[in-house]
Formats: sequence, C-alpha cells, structure tokens
Amino acid sequence: MVTKISMIGAGSASFGLKTLYDIARSPELHGSTIALIDINKDRLNLMKKVADRLNSHFNSKLKIEKSTRAKDVLDGSEFVIISAEKEKTERWKIDFQIPFKHGIKQVIGECGGPGGLSHTLRVVPLILDICRDIEDYCRDALVLNYTNPEARVTLAINRYTKLKAFGLCHGIYERLESFSRLFQVKIEDFEPFAAGLNHFTWLLDLRFRDGTDVYPILDEKLRENPDFEPLCRELYRIFGLYPSPSDNHCGEYVGYAWEKVPEEVRGMNWIKLVDEWCERVQKTVLSIAEGTYPIDSLADMGWYWKTRGMATKVISAIVENKRYFEYAVNMLNNGYINNLPQNIIVEVPAIIDKSGIHGVGVGSLPKAIANLCSIQGAIQELSVEAAFEGSYEKALQALLLDPVVQNLDEAKATLGELIEVHAPLLPQFKRKA
Repeated sequence: MVTKISMIGAGSASFGLKTLYDIARSPELHGSTIALIDINKDRLNLMKKVADRLNSHFNSKLKIEKSTRAKDVLDGSEFVIISAEKEKTERWKIDFQIPFKHGIKQVIGECGGPGGLSHTLRVVPLILDICRDIEDYCRDALVLNYTNPEARVTLAINRYTKLKAFGLCHGIYERLESFSRLFQVKIEDFEPFAAGLNHFTWLLDLRFRDGTDVYPILDEKLRENPDFEPLCRELYRIFGLYPSPSDNHCGEYVGYAWEKVPEEVRGMNWIKLVDEWCERVQKTVLSIAEGTYPIDSLADMGWYWKTRGMATKVISAIVENKRYFEYAVNMLNNGYINNLPQNIIVEVPAIIDKSGIHGVGVGSLPKAIANLCSIQGAIQELSVEAAFEGSYEKALQALLLDPVVQNLDEAKATLGELIEVHAPLLPQFKRKA
C-alpha cells in the first residue's frame, strides 16, 4: 500500500541516510512518495542524490520530492518525520561548557541538566514553527518526532498544536545492544518490557526469546564484568531494576552521576565521539551520492544500520495493518504508568496497527523509581512552558528542580549566560537574568 512520507530535516546525515535506507529496503512502502525537506539547500540536494541511488538499488519505485520550504511539499502527507535543529553540535558544546564553568557537572547536557533546559528553550519554538505548516497542509498526518530533547519536544507538539505526535528513540535497542555484548548473544535474543521516561526507562522484565528470565543471569554477568556500566549497575543494585539506555544517558537525570560515569563517555569527550560518528556518516553520504559506496555495505556499519528504524517499522505496520509490538514509544501518559503524572510524556511499549499507535499500560513503577521520574516529569512540563512562553521564571524553576544543580547562585549565573549566548535562537525571551 503506497503512502506519502515527509522528512523534515532530511539533510541531516544520520537521520536522512538511515530513514531513506530503511524506507527504500521496505517492500511494503515501495511506490510511495517521499518528500525531503531541509532549509539547507546544499544538504538537501545531496540527500536527493542519495535517495535516488537507494531508490534505484532497491528498485523501490519511490516518487521523491524535495524542497527547502515545507509548505511546498507537505500536502497529502500521511506521515511526517521530524529531526530538525539549528547549529546542533556548536550549541551543544556551549550547553556543556557554560554550566561547567559555573561549577555544574552534567554528564552530557543534551536532554537533562542545564544543557537539556537550554536545548529545550531553543528547539521547542523551532519545532512548533514547523508544526504550524503541518497543521496548515496535512493536519491529519501522524507526526513522528526524533528531535531531542525527545520527551519535551513531543510534549510541546501535543500541548500547543492540534497534531497527533509521538516520539521515537532507539535507546531501548542501545540497551539490548550493550547487553548482547555482555551476554555474547544477538540483540534479537532479548525480549524487554520497559517503561519510564525517555533516556530514563527501567526494565520491568527482561527475558530471552525462549522465556528464560534474564535478571538472575544478569547478576552473574555483572559479577564477572566489574567495569561494566558503573552507574547503571549501582542504580540496579539500589533500586531493583536495571535502567536504560546507558550510563551517560541515565546519568543526565541524577545528581551523583559525574563521578560514576566513565570519563570517555561524558562531557566534551562524549560530544566529540558523537561529532566523529556524524562525520563518518557524512562521508558515507557523500560516497553514496557520488556512486562510489556499495549500498549493501551499510549493513556492515553496526547494529544501528542492520535493524530497520523505528519510524519505518511504525509506518509499515499502519499502512499494512500488521499488528506490531514496539518496545518503546514516547506518548502522553494517559494512564499507562499509574504513579507518574498524567499528560506528561512517558516512554512505554505500544501496539501499532491500522488504527494507530496504542500505548500498553504497565501499572505502577516501584515507588522510589516513580519518585525519580516524577521530578523529571515536573521539569519536563516547566521547561516546555518556559520555552513556549519565554518565561525566565519557569526556566529558573525547572533548573532549580534539577538534581544536577546544587547551588542557587550557580544556577542563576548559568541560566543568565545561556539565554544571553543563545539569544539569536531565543526570540521568545525578552528578559535576561
């Protein structure tokens, strides 16, 4: 069954290449229309060449459109995938460096801590501007968001537009990949059941495909590998469930992570690793566009490239009406987790079919874990409201709720400087600290 899929931010090397690769190799989507949208004309043209080559390689019979203006190609879209930011890496470095200068040690500074707040303030207005075009030209389209901070952006779309939006993040697969190395098995050998918040979910149950409970074996593996994930193993020991997706991502949401998370995957070291990964993908994009890279070699680039992306699996399940269980979808908490605030964005399993995406209720999280997540739920709401309203007061409240922040003066100095430095991307803020 053919459909129309619009990709906003298609010029992004990692998002654009992976999504196009997944669509092109999905027979159920062959013959569909793909609209590539990006404000960067050069990157857009490059990705169009990549799309053409993938289309030819897989004989996908896709109709490919492109535009630097979303309104020119959105009409008729049944699905819109968003992964859009401005000056991502450059701004991310600032989001880490300024708080660090003022004495705040945040592990990554992307989705939590002062950096996560700053990121939210910049990205929410950008995504809401994009969503206004979607409302005008294809308001019934299903919006699938990949943009970080995942939960906060997804909440903003649901709260301030009439669109139906869900957030997708491959974090749960990152967790399974790390466990596959620990256990020396395949990712597909695991069957997880997890819930919580994006980048802060908890494995309520984890089994092998044959039904064997993994947890008792995990205890043994952790004893045999004492250096494996110092933070997550401590959280597991103390709170009773293993967190996902990794030390540095989970470490964004607790105040004692800096000393526990290995130095090579925190701070500027982590941002550098992400930068280098993106550069490698960009080189691959260029090679594909030039016709010198063998398409079949993409599967050799690691687990992320072997598996089909979440957006493609979701879209395929809907258009084919094939009931599909997805391990983790970010959506409004309409009773899915009983003891977390309702109508914040939670990450829960979901069942997808022709009628859409349906969250799976998981009951209640253990009390201590629920309290950890509830704090982040409050920060999620306040930071989104601050981004929408341009409210310095709510931004400061969100910052002072954050477990990473320990000092009032440091918080004020950090927020004031972040707003000042990012001012060109924060038109909603009239007042500076």
